Amino acid sequence: MGFYDCRCMVTGVSLKGADAALVLLHQSADQYVPLALAVKGNYNRLGSIDGIDEDANTQSVLRFFQEGIRSGVFNVDEEYLRGHGCFPIQTIEDLLQGFERNMNDGEGIAVLNGQSVVFALIARAVWDTIAEAAPTPVEPALTLFKRLFKASPVGSEIYAESVGAVSKHIGELAAVDSLLTSRGLLWRPSEAAGQDYPEEMRQYLDEAREIFSDLPTILSALRRYEQEIGDLLIDN
Repeated sequence: MGFYDCRCMVTGVSLKGADAALVLLHQSADQYVPLALAVKGNYNRLGSIDGIDEDANTQSVLRFFQEGIRSGVFNVDEEYLRGHGCFPIQTIEDLLQGFERNMNDGEGIAVLNGQSVVFALIARAVWDTIAEAAPTPVEPALTLFKRLFKASPVGSEIYAESVGAVSKHIGELAAVDSLLTSRGLLWRPSEAAGQDYPEEMRQYLDEAREIFSDLPTILSALRRYEQEIGDLLIDN
């Protein structure tokens, strides 16, 4: 399996060489909705992330799915995942790699309550800038949490005992979700393509700047992103 590059769900910039925020999704009615708070790490050029920031959020997510295997609500193709080095599921990276396989090898490899789990990827420069620019929430974290996950009872199960420990993550997801709503954008799974080269990366960045030319927060995020991956924009 060779390298391939995904693009930021919000802006469309290439994630090659970038840090990213990953948000697990499932379908509710006719659209995708988050089922967990964002996990952050480095885009690994294999459709997922590694070098993950491990904290109370990642612990809650991993524990939920590990317990789901034992209870039977979460089912995986053990032989297939073992062949890809991610079974037994012992780390958050193992778990996310299984979900990535749902998206790029076909559904049914890692299934929760009968539905394949997928995820969105957003450039971390974009994620963090949106979160930092958002007003401080006036609502308690629990109120925000209930609104964010009203279409996903899974979220309540994952964080049943840890809402207080993930309040910062809740505020960040609320900020990004609010921006998406304001722009008429929907949550959607990441799509893998081929490898991105400097020409494509510059093109995606220029397109993002044009699309969001009226939104200073995103323009600031794109400058931050450009600083992060700047060397990759230069032709060798």
